[in-house]
Amino acid sequence: MIGPARAAALALALVVIAGPASGQAQDDSAAPPRYQVEVIVFTQPPIGESVEEAPGTEPIPLPDRLAWPLGGSDDGLLGYDRLPVSSYQLTDTARRIDARPGFDVHWHAAWNQPGVSRSTAQPLALPAIESIPALDGTIQISRERFRHARVELRLAESADTHWTLSASRRLRGEQPHYFDHPVLGVVIRVDPLGED
Repeated sequence: MIGPARAAALALALVVIAGPASGQAQDDSAAPPRYQVEVIVFTQPPIGESVEEAPGTEPIPLPDRLAWPLGGSDDGLLGYDRLPVSSYQLTDTARRIDARPGFDVHWHAAWNQPGVSRSTAQPLALPAIESIPALDGTIQISRERFRHARVELRLAESADTHWTLSASRRLRGEQPHYFDHPVLGVVIRVDPLGED
């Protein structure tokens, strides 16, 4: 026979054990939407002397938040898995950009991620790029009522010349979105996987 104190403790343990299981079932039904994200990062010729924006003399620090890396599906690392090139939607766009004189595509990648709030969504760290080691930054895709992209890139042309692209934009539809800058360019496409 179980005493009243042990029966209460057992009942409490069963509630604690059963609680997350039923809560998990509810969370599964309300799972955030998922998206395929594709990004092209490139440099372009400076617009000229008439440009209103000029490079800074001090590098602007990037956000302090840690960012997910983008890796292969078999490397066992945290972060988002890089999708195969065969799933890219912007391949022709990247080729056209790279074919223009003075334009250079430095990074083109795609991945899947959940559509969660900006406070929860992890920024993705731009990897070290051998062709342009002075370029770094993060890209964050989030969803509140609508999809948003936040781009934070920094390009050091020299020890005292630093360009910064810092922009946030609501993403409408599945068309590519272009982030303009005097020397940097970013194209982002976010496609819902299933219902948005």
